[in-house]
Amino acid sequence: MTVIDPLKQAALAMSYLQLLATAALVFCSSVAFYRLYIHPLSKHPGPRLWALTRIPMAYNGYTGYLPYRIAELHDKYGPIVRLAPDEVSFITASAWGDIYMKQPGKPQLGKNPYDFLPPASGVVGLGPWPIPDDVHNRIRRNFSSAFSEKSVREQEPILQKYISQLVSKLHENCAQPVNILQWYNFTTFDVIGDLTFGESFACLETSTLHAWVLDVFEFVAAAFMLGLTQYFWPLTPILMAMVPRNFREAASRHTTMTKEKLDRRLGYTESRPDFVEPALKLLDTPNGVSYQELLETVVALMVGGSESTASVLSGLTYHLLRNPPVMAKLTDAIRTSYKSPDEINLTNVSNVTYLVAVLNEALRLFPPVPGALRRITPPEGCTISGHFIPGDTKVAVDLYAAGHSALNFTRPKEFIPERWLADPPLEFKGDNRKVCQSFSAGPRNCLGQNLAHAEMRLIMTNLLWEFDFELAEESKSWLKGLKVITFIEKRPLMVKLTPVVRT
Repeated sequence: MTVIDPLKQAALAMSYLQLLATAALVFCSSVAFYRLYIHPLSKHPGPRLWALTRIPMAYNGYTGYLPYRIAELHDKYGPIVRLAPDEVSFITASAWGDIYMKQPGKPQLGKNPYDFLPPASGVVGLGPWPIPDDVHNRIRRNFSSAFSEKSVREQEPILQKYISQLVSKLHENCAQPVNILQWYNFTTFDVIGDLTFGESFACLETSTLHAWVLDVFEFVAAAFMLGLTQYFWPLTPILMAMVPRNFREAASRHTTMTKEKLDRRLGYTESRPDFVEPALKLLDTPNGVSYQELLETVVALMVGGSESTASVLSGLTYHLLRNPPVMAKLTDAIRTSYKSPDEINLTNVSNVTYLVAVLNEALRLFPPVPGALRRITPPEGCTISGHFIPGDTKVAVDLYAAGHSALNFTRPKEFIPERWLADPPLEFKGDNRKVCQSFSAGPRNCLGQNLAHAEMRLIMTNLLWEFDFELAEESKSWLKGLKVITFIEKRPLMVKLTPVVRT
């Protein structure tokens, strides 16, 4: 039997390792060279490290600073920025039509499957997940009537009920500074609970967030982070295990509790003007929605229809309080438009044009979803904002970056509602207002935007009719350092409320 010298064995093993290391180095260098100099996206500007690997983008997403970082990159590189080896961000108005709208003779760009982890059931409804056009259109048809302007007017008594309760509760609690963000959350979750399940979460009544509501925030974070791990296969199982356990448990509880509430709603015998009612007519039929599609759609409606509205209201309140002349002008406009709060309704609440301008400015600076819902170009590629983008590229208009860019707005970091007036001051006539599509665009835009606008206008009008606001000292830097995990993770917004005394 031949005996191999241990030293020769070690030398042979070392030579194999050196060969593997050399091969790996050559491979990585080749990939890097291709991505930086040959790849079709190499002509678009952006940081080199981001062009080499998705890790920088994923890291900024995980830490909650991605929208801010993308805005900085657009400030440095211009309206089109390469964010990853296969991803490009736009902040041009024309990109909305090219990416999100249905173009004649062209395929609709599909949603990015990695934005959020799909439901465990494998069945999706209306929401952030990829879904074939025909399925999406079928499901949306079964819900769209519940979100029309006509339906929102029919839902007004429900809105007014909770807004009146909000005003009453704030009168009871205004002796000390209040966390107005919390009260916005109480209201929007009670409204959305009633309009979805026929029952509120009693947040206003108890002055506490229901357990289901508390889970919503972690549910959204879990869906985002678990979706992020899909980019890094075969490490996905390991990365999934690193997502905080409480996030995953919250996601499970959220789905279970939503199912329980939906099942109770399905047991109602009387019709009511809510989101579920239209879908019940064709439930589990070929032209309708299945039970599982209904459940997954309700999950998305509950999240999108509550947290996003409360988020914009909090951002609006902060910006108003940091800009006293704007607050004074808006308050005066509201208080001179009505003789009593009984006159504040959906029919006339939009007559205060300055309120509409203020809301538009808040949506620009503090959009409900500051990041972007990405789309994927078709295999043959397509033209976006005048640039040919190759197939299977992730593309998006990044809302926060678009709204904060000097390429689109004069004095972009300042809160100036006048830029949204029908006849804005000369300084702002060149503002690219069409770039701000806060509820997205096209056939997959936000279904609940009519309700969101109505809710925000009614709430702010009622509160500014009833109270004078003052920002508490501890919240004067409220905006600084807020993280974004799909939605903005907000800290308490403390304000002092003084009831208006009228003679």
